[in-house]
Amino acid sequence: MLKLYGFAVSNYFNMVKHVLLYKGIAFDEVATFPGMDPAYNSKSPMGKVPCIETEQGYLAETSVILSYLEAAYPARPLMPADEWQRAKVSELMKMAELYFELPARRLFPEVLAGKKVSDDIKAEVRETIAKGCKAMAQLAKPSPYMFGEAMTMGDVAMRYCLVTCKLATQAIYQWDVVAEVPGLREWDEMMAGSDIAKQLDKAMQEGMTAFLAAVNAK
Repeated sequence: MLKLYGFAVSNYFNMVKHVLLYKGIAFDEVATFPGMDPAYNSKSPMGKVPCIETEQGYLAETSVILSYLEAAYPARPLMPADEWQRAKVSELMKMAELYFELPARRLFPEVLAGKKVSDDIKAEVRETIAKGCKAMAQLAKPSPYMFGEAMTMGDVAMRYCLVTCKLATQAIYQWDVVAEVPGLREWDEMMAGSDIAKQLDKAMQEGMTAFLAAVNAK
């Protein structure tokens, strides 16, 4: 049986877990924090989570794992059949990571550990996310999903990138990011209302104490 390594507070872990649950793929979950067990690097070379274990071996990096799951488990597809539409979904996934998730992550030392982030970094992050909001408004018109009636991998990726982004921008700027993109609030509420999202959000909340303890122990 496939194994999923990671922890419930990781948005990248939750992207993969959401897809596994949506596709009905059987898996075992192995609680793993990055950088705490040197032996884990034999599974994930950079020590990052998530990582999956398959009959063929281990696979790391979220985008690679998601591509593998889509190809290996085609039931309940999350990518369009049309090549152009698949590319547009991939475009949205990359933008969600580069202009929402990764910039917001630069604020985490202050948000999660109380370590001051410089005003220069805060200004850079806000500018990047603001540009990302404008780009997202141009790329996606939720109705109800990002690309129409069917949920895609882009919806899953954006959902968990936005979780990180909302947490950081609200804490640092008191900024309601979802208000910047037409239709994004309604889409976000719809995505959060699914049974899978509720399950993962509950696990995230329950796992936050252990996660913060691990962060502050570094």
